[in-house]
Amino acid sequence: MTYSEIWHRIATSYDDGEARAIARILIEDLFGLSYADIVCGATEQLSADDTLRLDTAVRRIEQGEPLQHVLGYADFCGNRFSVNSSVLIPRPETEWLVDEGAKLMSTTATSSPKRILDIGTGSGCIAISLKLRLGDAYVEAWDISEEALRTAQDNADALKAEVAFRKKDALKAEGECLQGGALVSSAPTEQTMDSINSNEGALVSSAPTGQTMDSINYSKANILAAPWDLIVSNPPYICDSERSAMDDNVLLHEPHTALFVPDDDPLRFYRAIARYALLTLNIGGSLLFECNTRYAEATGKMLRDMGFEEVTVSDDCFSLPRFVRGRKNSHNQ
Repeated sequence: MTYSEIWHRIATSYDDGEARAIARILIEDLFGLSYADIVCGATEQLSADDTLRLDTAVRRIEQGEPLQHVLGYADFCGNRFSVNSSVLIPRPETEWLVDEGAKLMSTTATSSPKRILDIGTGSGCIAISLKLRLGDAYVEAWDISEEALRTAQDNADALKAEVAFRKKDALKAEGECLQGGALVSSAPTEQTMDSINSNEGALVSSAPTGQTMDSINYSKANILAAPWDLIVSNPPYICDSERSAMDDNVLLHEPHTALFVPDDDPLRFYRAIARYALLTLNIGGSLLFECNTRYAEATGKMLRDMGFEEVTVSDDCFSLPRFVRGRKNSHNQ
């Protein structure tokens, strides 16, 4: 099977340039061949077993399976992360969250290790990359999917990164805090041991009952612990109406719970996470979001309206508004 035959088969699902690149990466990864080897006809000299192996891989791509699933990994921030149908494939633009988060934490002076929370961790790529960058930081990561958490833990083990993974629903985090029954973290802080249950971690005390979430005055919420220096999240943000414009290799092979939100409430996860952040960020702590480019400005406005300071909207590597940052100030306390 020639290189030309391979990429032409892949080109039934991709444009010619992308098909050539996918074919090259696939062959290089499977057989360790250089591009020079490939164009000089090395694939025509493969054994029968290797030719069958290559044909099987090409067939999976022809059927719409992402290259990263065929290879079993995706590169992110200089490391390889195992991926499968239970997690989103890490995208290169998401590395901004790691770069910005690491920069913020490196320039924030505290006497104790930084405390970082990644909400909706998926493969764990953001949380693990931050841990690898920041060394002694305490990093915790949440996801609602047990399968995703298993994949994330496997990645952390493979990369020797100590991250605490928790099964948590971002949409319920604020309510659990205010009801007083949720764990903020199981890692020790500088608080006195009198305020920490050693078996369960730091607890958030109850807010007054009978209040709706909309009527809570955050400045008076009785919060026992505000442990996070940084909360980072790349939550679901694609509207249901955008499905028709998406490729099958995403729709059929990546988890919809990590992708989609209702058309009538595209900021539902951002609102919930921001409200939780107001309760649990330390003063001066930062919140970082990756967003749908259609709603990045709206997300920034929402954070300003909630009282966050230094709110900025930043472009991704394709010059599209993708990231939003805000900082908690003392007035939010």
